[in-house]
Amino acid sequence: MINAFRSAIASIRKFLDPLLDYLIISAVIFLVIDVLWGVYTRYRLGEPSRWTEEIARFLLMWVALLGTAVAFREKEHLGFDYLINKLHPEARRLAALASHLVTLTFVAFVMVVGGFSLVFETLEVNQLTPALELRMGYVYVVLPLSGLFIVLYVVEQFLCELEDESRIPLSDEAHQDT
Repeated sequence: MINAFRSAIASIRKFLDPLLDYLIISAVIFLVIDVLWGVYTRYRLGEPSRWTEEIARFLLMWVALLGTAVAFREKEHLGFDYLINKLHPEARRLAALASHLVTLTFVAFVMVVGGFSLVFETLEVNQLTPALELRMGYVYVVLPLSGLFIVLYVVEQFLCELEDESRIPLSDEAHQDT
C-alpha cells in the first residue's frame, strides 16, 4: 500500500517538479530584471520607478517560499544533523518520522489552511498593493502553493521512512566505529 502511494506521488512529481523549478527560475529572472531597472531609473534617469521596489518585494517572497519547497524536495532544509547522527539508527529513524509529522502538521495548518484563508480574506476585502494596485490575494497565493508542495514532499519522505525500516535515515558516519 505504501508503494502505491509512493508511485502516485512520483507520478504527480513528474509534472509538478519541473513546474516548481520553472516558477522559481522565472521569478528570479524577473527579480533581477526588476532590480536592475530600479537601479537604472534611480541612478541613470534620476527618477526612481515607483513600482520596482514593490515587485522586488513580492518576487523575493515568492522565491523564498517556493525555494523552501525545493529545499524540502532535495532534503537540503535546515536540520540538527549533528545531534541526530549521535543517536542509535532506530532512534534516528523515529526522530525522522516524528520530524516529518511535526513538519506536516505545521505546514498543513499554517501554510495551507492559513494561507488559503489569507488569500480568500484579502480577495474578499479587495486589498490592493500601493504602487501597482494588484489584489494582494494574488500575491499571497504563494503561501498555500508552497505549502502544498512541501506537504507533498514531506508525505513522500515520511512514506519512504515507513517503507524502508532497515534504512538509516541520516548519515551513519557517527556509528561506523561501533
